Amino acid sequence: MPQRDRHDIIKDILEIVFDAKPLHRNQMNQTRVGYEANLTHPQTVRYLRLLVDLQLLILTDFKPFAYYEITRKGRRCLQLFGELEDDLRPS
Repeated sequence: MPQRDRHDIIKDILEIVFDAKPLHRNQMNQTRVGYEANLTHPQTVRYLRLLVDLQLLILTDFKPFAYYEITRKGRRCLQLFGELEDDLRPS
């Protein structure tokens, strides 16, 4: 499998958080996101911190669990990733 670049990893994380079923949104914690995105712990921490800093994700600190949710800006970014992929796909 070819290595993913930074944009692919960001897109994967945004899709994972966006696609979480409503009843399982509170399970989108750091460990779950890293597992589903196939990232090491340091990579997971770095990318999640980046996405929160860019305001694409927010960390909801709902006691007793903290979990990630995608923002409107994050959904727009995900939409743009999809449009770019469609435009780059051969006809």
